Amino acid sequence: MEPVHEQLKSDQILDELKRRQRTKDVVDVEEERVKIVIFSSGGHRYAFYGNDIREILPSCEISWVPCLPEYLPGLINVRGDIESVIDIRHFLGEELNSKGKHLIAMAVKGDFHSGIMIDSIEDVVDVPVNTIHKPLATLSGVARDLVIGEIECAGAMVTLLDVEKLAAKISL
Repeated sequence: MEPVHEQLKSDQILDELKRRQRTKDVVDVEEERVKIVIFSSGGHRYAFYGNDIREILPSCEISWVPCLPEYLPGLINVRGDIESVIDIRHFLGEELNSKGKHLIAMAVKGDFHSGIMIDSIEDVVDVPVNTIHKPLATLSGVARDLVIGEIECAGAMVTLLDVEKLAAKISL
């Protein structure tokens, strides 16, 4: 008869656990999320905030303009608007190579409007704001001035760049 009593006691414990689970207040907190555009340049993965990128243009003809710095390969026509194009590799310490086709990410931040040459778009994702980590204090190199954080995507860290900091570096 003891085994029946133990079984009843275990049933009572399970019933109590189920009751507690049902009575818990469920709080559905919507985490603040931000859209991130992940791209590659020079074999590395980087990202911009999605609200800073207006559109991605396919490879197009860039009109060379004399006396521009090397990080400005020229100008493009975007539906009648003339926009400058920035070679981001200059600011990331990567080899400048004008050969091959590049996409152009049209960046808009305040008064700054410009195309940014990138190799390819990897992904556009929504990430919780609290998953964006501050950049390492030991980060070195030319890209350090543009970095505002890091995110983990598909098991690898992606460097988050700031369009506003890039705009501040551009001076003619």
